[in-house]
Amino acid sequence: MKKVCIIGLGLIGASLGKSLKTRPNKYHISGIVRKKDAAKEVLKAGAADAVYLDYRKISDSDIVVIALPIDKTAQIYKEIAPFLKNGAIVSDTGSIKGAVEKEIASFIKTNKSAPDFVGAHPMTGKEKNGLFYSEADLFKGANTVITGSIKKLSENEAKIAQMWRDTGAAIIKMPSKKHDELVSFTSHLPHLIAFALNKIYKDKKKKAPAIESIAAGSFYSAIRVASSSADMWAPIFVSNSVNTKKNLQNFIRHLNLFAASFKDKEKIKKKILESQET
Repeated sequence: MKKVCIIGLGLIGASLGKSLKTRPNKYHISGIVRKKDAAKEVLKAGAADAVYLDYRKISDSDIVVIALPIDKTAQIYKEIAPFLKNGAIVSDTGSIKGAVEKEIASFIKTNKSAPDFVGAHPMTGKEKNGLFYSEADLFKGANTVITGSIKKLSENEAKIAQMWRDTGAAIIKMPSKKHDELVSFTSHLPHLIAFALNKIYKDKKKKAPAIESIAAGSFYSAIRVASSSADMWAPIFVSNSVNTKKNLQNFIRHLNLFAASFKDKEKIKKKILESQET
């Protein structure tokens, strides 16, 4: 039985715990939280078999998954490294891989006995945050990106990949640089647009409250993720700013092309049809 410890029992971490707990003869799930009350909530929600407040309690873990905002991942890795047994693997769930892996690789270079790190990113989630919204089926049918082992150990990559397969996810192997480039378009840009659109909406609602009564499905779909965690998204935008800015500039360019066609029905129709071409 593999012992998996999850640090960060929010939406993703708790969903991972719940999912792996559906395989009780294969995984034993522990969690790390900061407060006793949180430990009780995690156990009550069925997201772990045991919950601790002390990193020393996870010394026998085979796999440790850090499911926290990306600006905390490398620091937590460094804090837990001295307590983990030889052969343990640390992984994560973060939306940015390059900057995190660079910092951890630097640490491993000067601390040879530190555990291996295998970057992972499940490509799913919700606009709602926290333990309360976690679910065992969250990863079923979704892709999880594996960016590789810092120590270049293929067997460790295989172990992390198998853990995610056991949640129902499909595995995609991708270098960190390519992952960060692509996810900046498929995830980071849409979130940025939603945050900006929601801000404009709130400003308009102050001046014209009636706007709320005529906002419907297409609008709410566009701002659905605008309630996502600021603690999670702020470090993502900072860490992946170069890629996200490039995509934002390209998006603005296309908006301007649409705007330039507004006076000509055939031109704007052509722009719409071009967007629908396969």
